[in-house]
Amino acid sequence: MPELGDLATACAIVALGAALQGFLGFGFGIAAMSLLTLSHDLLHAAALVNVTGLLVTSTLLFALRRSALWRRALRILPGLLVGVAVGVLALRHVERAWMVHVLGATVVAIAAWNLAAPRLHPPRSLALDLGVGLVSGLLGGAFNTGGPPLVAHLYAQREAPEAAKATIQALFLTTSIARLPLSAAQGLVAPAVWRDAAFAAPFALAGLALGVVLARRLPAEQFRRSAWIGLGTLGIALLVSG
Repeated sequence: MPELGDLATACAIVALGAALQGFLGFGFGIAAMSLLTLSHDLLHAAALVNVTGLLVTSTLLFALRRSALWRRALRILPGLLVGVAVGVLALRHVERAWMVHVLGATVVAIAAWNLAAPRLHPPRSLALDLGVGLVSGLLGGAFNTGGPPLVAHLYAQREAPEAAKATIQALFLTTSIARLPLSAAQGLVAPAVWRDAAFAAPFALAGLALGVVLARRLPAEQFRRSAWIGLGTLGIALLVSG
């Protein structure tokens, strides 16, 4: 049996990350990874976030499926899949600390820029969609923190917040599905991960439901502002955890 204190901590962190995901449409991976690595091994934390993330993103995507921009997701998808494969293979060899610091600083800068000068853009070029997918896949494959590039790309466009929120779930779900067998083949998913994920699943669903209910109370502009504040906060957490 796992240590009860460690298991309770993992369940609480998963619930918090899921609530953030339900509220903003992102944040589960970064929040859970940042906090879990304070008490758990990096590889165990990454695998646990991968498995529970499948549950969180698939549930939220099902709830928002009618709002998803499926064509936009398909434009981003090829770069995302390539990035995930490279990121997983690099996990054993890359220096985590400096990558997380760079990611955190970039995320804070993006969030501050959008808060100071909020501008919505029309859909961007195919090349940019592919590039954003590649960077997101690299970060998602290596550290389960592929959300910031997608958030910066999709949440600054003119579609309704629900559309961006639904579309990003489809991409997160793709990352999780692609990452899991690759990680397992590399020996990065221990049996204890499945046990902990089973314990954490009800807490994840409860946190997700709470986040969705709270998000429905916000008008679109306040939602976008909350999203940028949330992204900036997660960037600071990455800087600290790195």
